[in-house]
Amino acid sequence: MEIYTALVGSYPRSIKLAKIITRYRNGNVEESKVIEEIDKFQKDFFGLMEKYKVDYVTDGMVEWDDIVDLTYSFLKGVEKGALDRFFDNNFYYRHIVIKSKLEYRESNDYIKFMELAKKNVKKSLKLKAVILGPLSFTYMSKNVHYKGKIEDLMMDYSYIVNSLLKDSEKYYDAVEIHEPYFFQDRVRKQRLENLNEYYKAMFDGINKEKHIITYFNIKFDVIDDYFKLPVDIYGFDVTEDNKPMIGMLYNISKDRQVYFGVLDSRNTKLDKISTIKRIANNAKEKGITKLILGNSTFNDLIPELIVKRKFKILQRAKEMILNG
Repeated sequence: MEIYTALVGSYPRSIKLAKIITRYRNGNVEESKVIEEIDKFQKDFFGLMEKYKVDYVTDGMVEWDDIVDLTYSFLKGVEKGALDRFFDNNFYYRHIVIKSKLEYRESNDYIKFMELAKKNVKKSLKLKAVILGPLSFTYMSKNVHYKGKIEDLMMDYSYIVNSLLKDSEKYYDAVEIHEPYFFQDRVRKQRLENLNEYYKAMFDGINKEKHIITYFNIKFDVIDDYFKLPVDIYGFDVTEDNKPMIGMLYNISKDRQVYFGVLDSRNTKLDKISTIKRIANNAKEKGITKLILGNSTFNDLIPELIVKRKFKILQRAKEMILNG
């Protein structure tokens, strides 16, 4: 079994960077100053990830407030709405209000920051492009334009993401699709059954490794629909309430490539090396062909110091697993 480690989603902003971004949005700082600080952050961040021997990374997403803010940057026909709670967390995002037919914003900051990340990333790291999946996009938006036509909304969004991925393809090594709504109770099974066609449109002509990331829930009654999606790596959160389900996950993941979120990104309690080792060893015994280990969800739910300690633990666990 191949084994790797990854950072999924975001990394906590420093206080200094957060202040500069706020001042820029208030018109008190030039954009060049923000770019300069993000450039400094990326160099330090990628150096840290290299130190912890992480294999897959994002750019840390510090230039965005959250994944919805990131998504807003490459869309036309939308505006920012009110604050919504991000699942059962003390964290809020501004949902996207869809005012007219979705269109691709060709000149966008997403590509600009991916280009910067590509310049700064260490050669030992594989850089992932972070994307909000079409299913979760519909649930994290307020649909004013596509009344009764959710399928059209999802397809338009998928085509736009495809354009974005093609325009930025030279800057990333893999795609990280976030679908936190896939295993949520409120999502109809028929919508999950049809999701495959949107993923095909989204990835048409994209010849990079594709990871799908879910968190907070696992539902085995829709797992077949999950495994039908045209991706390479299937992600699961195996922390908190999902821990008892991991035995079933081993069995259904035989001969597959999976991502297990073993570092609890919602809890400051440090994860145990012994637990991570046991999960990896059991995965190997059950026939999983490739296992990537990392954080369960976005890292800005806990302090940076704790995030660093957790990735140090992951580094030690990986070394012990590889050394037998």
